[in-house]
Amino acid sequence: MENASLPSDAWNDLTTSSSQDDYLSAHLANIRYIAFKIIYIIIGTVGIVDNLFVIVVFCLFIKITDKVLPISKHCAE
Repeated sequence: MENASLPSDAWNDLTTSSSQDDYLSAHLANIRYIAFKIIYIIIGTVGIVDNLFVIVVFCLFIKITDKVLPISKHCAE
């Protein structure tokens, strides 16, 4: 008589593990979504900082050219 409750126990195990698997897969999907979001934010921030660095270097190049150009014109005379 010990095995009389076996089918109901097996059914409970199947339904319980299924709901736990659904919860686990939903939780992992949420973690993956957050991880992708963080990665995209980091990539976007690095891209913006890189573009700002290029603009700063370009402005410094213009300032250096403005300082060097009168000196080269003066030496050419």
